[in-house]
Amino acid sequence: MAETAHHEHLEAQFCEKHPNVETNLRCNRCGRLMCSRCAVRTPTGYRCDDCVKGQQKIFDTATPPDFIFGSLTAGFLGFIGGLVIPNLWFILVFIGGPLAGVVIAEAVRRVVSRRRSKRLFQAVTAAAALGGLLPALGSTGILLLLTGMGNLGQVLGTLGFSLVWQLVYVVLCASSAYYRLSGIRL
Repeated sequence: MAETAHHEHLEAQFCEKHPNVETNLRCNRCGRLMCSRCAVRTPTGYRCDDCVKGQQKIFDTATPPDFIFGSLTAGFLGFIGGLVIPNLWFILVFIGGPLAGVVIAEAVRRVVSRRRSKRLFQAVTAAAALGGLLPALGSTGILLLLTGMGNLGQVLGTLGFSLVWQLVYVVLCASSAYYRLSGIRL
């Protein structure tokens, strides 16, 4: 009976970001009240978004030259892969695309001395995709110049499957590079 009386006198506590949500959950780092929507599960318990973001910033070590050199490396290797891999037998595109992404990721890691940042990984992925698309854009442009700008439909029809395989390569390569760099485990 004493316990019941004790609990009746406790005031309701509310999430700091959602003041209409009652909670007793606290961040294990800063002690801030948070609801289940705000809580981020970590290996050491639940933390608030702000503490998780602050912790992640510690691991962002990329410098401005890393963006330049990493993107140039990814773009160049993506371009080389885009010249070769989509022209292989179609089954090999499904093997070569992800393999090219792994090669790009490892080359970029070496170039940037294993420094890391989510934005760096995004920039490198975009560069690899753009590099992989350049061969298709080049052949489309050349055919358009040769046949005239009014023949876009005919040019796309002529290139047809080669454009499809180029896109398959780009998607597989870029996604593999990103996953490899960011450490996402499938």
